[in-house]
Amino acid sequence: MNYTPIEKMPPQDEILNLHSTELASLSTLWLEKKIELENSGEYQEFIKKMQREWAIETGIIERLYTWDRGVTEVLIEQGVDSSIINHRGGVGRDEAERISKLINSQENIVEGLFSFVKGEQPFSEHYIRSMHAQFTAHQDCTEAVTADGNLIKIPLLKGEYKKQANNPRRPDGEFHEYCPPEFVTDEMQKLVRIYVEHEKKTPPEVLSAWVHHRFTQIHPFQDGNGRIARAIASLVFLRQGLFPLVVRESDRKDYIEALENADNGDLHPLIKLFSKRQRDSILTALGIQQQVEQAQHSKQIISNALALLMAKSTAKQEQLSSVYEAANKLQDIATRKLTELQTDLDPQLRKIKTHKDDIFNASIKQAKNGERDADYYQKQIYAMAKTHDYYANLDRYKSWARLVIYTDKIFELIFSVHGHGRGDNGVMVVTGFTFEKIPSEDSKSGTEATNTKPCNQEIFQFNYLESEENTIKRFNEWIDGSITIALAEWQQTLT
Repeated sequence: MNYTPIEKMPPQDEILNLHSTELASLSTLWLEKKIELENSGEYQEFIKKMQREWAIETGIIERLYTWDRGVTEVLIEQGVDSSIINHRGGVGRDEAERISKLINSQENIVEGLFSFVKGEQPFSEHYIRSMHAQFTAHQDCTEAVTADGNLIKIPLLKGEYKKQANNPRRPDGEFHEYCPPEFVTDEMQKLVRIYVEHEKKTPPEVLSAWVHHRFTQIHPFQDGNGRIARAIASLVFLRQGLFPLVVRESDRKDYIEALENADNGDLHPLIKLFSKRQRDSILTALGIQQQVEQAQHSKQIISNALALLMAKSTAKQEQLSSVYEAANKLQDIATRKLTELQTDLDPQLRKIKTHKDDIFNASIKQAKNGERDADYYQKQIYAMAKTHDYYANLDRYKSWARLVIYTDKIFELIFSVHGHGRGDNGVMVVTGFTFEKIPSEDSKSGTEATNTKPCNQEIFQFNYLESEENTIKRFNEWIDGSITIALAEWQQTLT
């Protein structure tokens, strides 16, 4: 693949199509809460742990070291320590010490990004080269391939652009051509100029994905380009008051595929991945914010309570409550989708002849918020919340829609609408799951649920700041995919 020189950013209408309305509304919600939280010890600890995770994972993605997620989580919680790497990571003592220094250098980089943003310094080539020098402070060599195909170690240029081509050979034997060394300075100057021009008028998920991809295409350094690319992408989000971009080992496959799609002109998968990682960080931070509020001393609690009572009489509270109107509409859509499926499926099931003269069929039911049956499926809802790592709040709002398919087995598909996180924060979710009913002597109904599974890898999150039109558009796409996965699961139960 030949190198293509940098061109302008995508046109504005294309940027609008790439833009994540979900992330935009969630970011606005977070920035409203951030001021209340920034100086708390809980938030500072959260940021410190996120910086550690970024520092560890950015090296794992590059295969500078590797271990299972459990080791990473211990290092995030306890701090980067060579003895932990040695004992838990199965790494020799000297190598563990080297890795520890490398991760600490990477942690200094992400801490420096926060300081860089606070100082409002201009983004420049000099800053990028200085980051590279820091990243490689404990890395003296890199690998290179000779003309006859031999792998050799060569001294690493720290903070300097490459002097030789660094074009890797792909698995199919074709070379992927990065920017030739003689054009690197010109291309980097162009990259910085375009970044600065678009920083204040381009959504951060679009700008971060674009600058990350274009930087990796230039590949200006002998080694460490991926780490620098993720640092620059993080800087874009930090300048908007958001969080560093943490790309985990579990994201590696999607991350590489997204970069390859970007090479072929499709930036959307990379934007989608970056938006997802940023969304998850914001949701976690909002959870921290709620914990901090609960931990305040009595005067602060009274003050918050009085403020809440006042807010309920203002337009702000009406705006917050609009999320429940959206929830009702999503409930109606889920019921309609399942009803359409039941209408199509039921008569076909009834035509099937069985040796026991059983009547196969499909039925539909729903429970709206406030109805007695809305309390059903709490066990499964909490299990799904644990699977998707969030707090399911059923206090203020809960509703569901259900499709039951009766054959020689009983199969149920449920979509539940409820709150996300503690308190009335304006953030809600829809989660979908399936299970089978089997006979049980212990259950009063004579059956019990088993084999509960999510019917989508992600929950559907929505909040009061996103327009109803965008929420419904995203939900239709999400629920159609969820129903397809659920029907495939039903088919599996018949074999």
